[in-house]
Amino acid sequence: MDKQATSASKLAAVLRETKTTLFEYSVRENKFVELDKDMRPRNTISEFLSHLSTDSRIAEEDRWKAVRFFSGTLQGPVDIKIVDAASGTTPSSTYRRMRFGTLARPTEDNECVLEGYIRDVTEEKLREEELAQQAERDPLTKLYNQPAGKSIVDDYLSSKTPYSSCGIVVSDIDFFKNANDSYGHQFGNQVLVEFAHLLTMMFRPDDVIMRLGGDEFAIFLKDIDHASLMKKARQLVETVRELAFPEYGYSITCSVGVCFLPENVSGYTFDHLFRNADWALYRAKENGRNRYEFCDYLRRFELADDGSAHQDIDTRYLHGDIVSTAFEVFEKTGSFNEAINLLMKIVGIRFKLDRITVIQTDIKNQKTTRQYQWASERAPEALQKPGSFTKEDFLTLFNSYDEHGTTVLHYDNMSAYSPGATDLLIQGDAKTVLYAAMYCEGHYTGAVSYVTCVAKRYWSRQDRATLGELTKIISAHLAKNQALNASNQSVGALPEYDSLTGLLSFHRFREEVERLIVGGFATSHALIYTDFEEFSRVNREYGFSTGDMLLKEFSSSVIDSIENGEDTFFSRIVADHFVLFTHHEGIEDLLEKAQLFNVEFSREWGSRYPKAEIRLYSGVYAIDPNCSGVSAAVDAANFARLQLTGDKDLVVKLYDEETATKQQLESGLNDQVDDALKNGQIQVYLQPRISLRDHSVTGAEALVRWEQEDGTLLLPHDFIPLCERNGKVIDLDLYVFDQVAAFLARSDARHERPISISVNASILHTSEGAPTDRYKKLLEKHGVAPSRVQIEFAETDVVASHDDARQLLGKLQDIGIETALDNFGANRSMLIELVDAPINVVKLGRTFISTCEESDNGAFLLKQVVNLIKGLGYRVVCEGVETELQAKTLYEAGCDEGQGYLFSRPLPIEEFERFVYNGSKTLFEDES
Repeated sequence: MDKQATSASKLAAVLRETKTTLFEYSVRENKFVELDKDMRPRNTISEFLSHLSTDSRIAEEDRWKAVRFFSGTLQGPVDIKIVDAASGTTPSSTYRRMRFGTLARPTEDNECVLEGYIRDVTEEKLREEELAQQAERDPLTKLYNQPAGKSIVDDYLSSKTPYSSCGIVVSDIDFFKNANDSYGHQFGNQVLVEFAHLLTMMFRPDDVIMRLGGDEFAIFLKDIDHASLMKKARQLVETVRELAFPEYGYSITCSVGVCFLPENVSGYTFDHLFRNADWALYRAKENGRNRYEFCDYLRRFELADDGSAHQDIDTRYLHGDIVSTAFEVFEKTGSFNEAINLLMKIVGIRFKLDRITVIQTDIKNQKTTRQYQWASERAPEALQKPGSFTKEDFLTLFNSYDEHGTTVLHYDNMSAYSPGATDLLIQGDAKTVLYAAMYCEGHYTGAVSYVTCVAKRYWSRQDRATLGELTKIISAHLAKNQALNASNQSVGALPEYDSLTGLLSFHRFREEVERLIVGGFATSHALIYTDFEEFSRVNREYGFSTGDMLLKEFSSSVIDSIENGEDTFFSRIVADHFVLFTHHEGIEDLLEKAQLFNVEFSREWGSRYPKAEIRLYSGVYAIDPNCSGVSAAVDAANFARLQLTGDKDLVVKLYDEETATKQQLESGLNDQVDDALKNGQIQVYLQPRISLRDHSVTGAEALVRWEQEDGTLLLPHDFIPLCERNGKVIDLDLYVFDQVAAFLARSDARHERPISISVNASILHTSEGAPTDRYKKLLEKHGVAPSRVQIEFAETDVVASHDDARQLLGKLQDIGIETALDNFGANRSMLIELVDAPINVVKLGRTFISTCEESDNGAFLLKQVVNLIKGLGYRVVCEGVETELQAKTLYEAGCDEGQGYLFSRPLPIEEFERFVYNGSKTLFEDES
């Protein structure tokens, strides 16, 4: 084969592989010649330009390109669609994409001839279109993704005529999370696909339908009037109600927000219209879902301004990506304080806010303080003083955070919170507050509040996600700054270990356990709260060095008993209170081991120090998946421990459903104490003290009853322990004292026979700065002499807080108030405690009296104790007198006064007055 034939063969192969045909076109003769692979004419068409204008095989919209191409006014290559000859039809799906390219060269007779090619590029173009579509389409629903849809809408808005109106509809599926949670994500995807298909069937081909993410969709409708837009929105809601999945027994509804852009309005973008429609969407959700709402004000959300009014801020910060801006501000600003203040100002401007506050929260002490704040010129400052909160209100807020760590509160929708929490959360003229949580190493440290004061604000999901990210950045840099400050101030500012026992410090314990609980890793763990019963007996009987040694021995014994040290943490909270976080194979097994440990430790060390009567009590809380954190776990275990009543055989208590219900009940009562005091629901009852010699009324003891809304009465044991734990017992004591002083003042005004009344007081008054002053002021307020009242302290409290109690008793006597030691003998009291004690009256408890009347020896002991107490200069009152025999025995033993149901039950004040001054007598009656 010669060289020319070889070249022709190669050319033919190339033309065949590339689907290319060569042609010649004579411009002068207007003649088109198609060449075969051997370069010989295969098809000739005269009057070619006229032929192109009428050739039905060429797509009508491309004929002009073909004419101009062969006329020489359109340079190649050009792509022209030609009907597939095999189909003989003209739907767009059967077009072939043909690319025309040319070479022009003069011939020997100067005739201009265009030599060119026609190449079939159909498959190439289809691949390009497919890739382009993949880039701009959501892979699941095949709808436009947000960037692509936004670009199309912005192009339309920038070029639309003034006479065109348009609108946007934003929709999401109501409670879509339930579909994923109940039936799995595959079913959830099926729901999304069906919903997307419904949208494509409902709306026009020119409408831009896009999936924004998750179950949120947007439809931009071009050239539509207001009425038609509203009709479409209503039709969408109604049609979706009919979308069902019978094989799963599942049907859906949707919520819709609508924004309309009328004609002769320009300058708006997709972002602006979307934010308006998204505001309306959240209104629809707030009003019950399964409905549509319309944006009532087109300019509800303006785009960020051009920064001309903020010349002190780099213009880039007002227009660039806000998250990137935050990183740059912290990286390039000289100090943390400058950076945080600048960033808050930028965020405030960008999001049209009135105030931003960085808030630190101390969950343990239930305190919150302001760390940093930015406010616009029209907004007042807030949180100028530290605030306090209840655990219940904190958990309500904490549990409302969404997946972005944000929650939104409106000033007119705060029914879930107490009045105090409402005042704390909605401050400084706030209308809407978005709180975004801050964490440090998994531990909740506070929040950033983003506030609007002029009008309520409805935050879009996108904005909430953005502010959540910004808050994470702020939290991370804040923690870094605090760590640097702490290291600069003192390397050992917070000890890592307890100096006495060597155990992990409690703050480290909290951090480690918080990480496991909040992170969801505490799947088979429990928290054990343990303390010694009356540990002060050890110090008093054997000295503080022995007490310290015992705490160390306890710590070592617990450590030795731990079988699996993985994810186990042990710490001393304070004094003789310990907490252990440990893994368990079964909660019953753990309870059995804890019971055995407590009993054996108490027996071993109790035998060495018998006077201390060593006994351990433990509360156990099995970590629940819904546990909010280490504070809740410690509280639960401690509450379980407090339910143990001194039974030597039961020294471990599980926090079970019954205990949780009781804690919840007490928690409810805890919130009601203040209102009960304010509204007079807590009522003072008086139980008469009777002379055992002549049966006259010598005085009374003030007791309390809490009247519930249904008329039932709570007795002291139902709520006094709660008030002692939360510190409100001090307010309760003073309330009762005030009521008693008022009663005595009324009695004096009527010139009735004067009597004295004793009032119980908690040893917690020793922690008050000047408790005697408060009692003195109440007496002065009512004009009552101090000698008319006694204040009683429980014998166990006086012994446990020996020095502080004696000091308080002495101060009360100094202002003329008599003091009494209540329930003496109930806890194996030591008579040595009475020597030189600043008291006037000793009240023998019911338990002591009942024990003494059981035998002749008991009666003898009773008489000797009464004589001894009276010999020290104290008066003796015997409580719990229920029978005539008891009254006779006590009188013979030398007891001065008696108190009990034999003489009278506790009486409301009005009944007490009749009993005392009208001579009526109330014998033993059951309270109902």
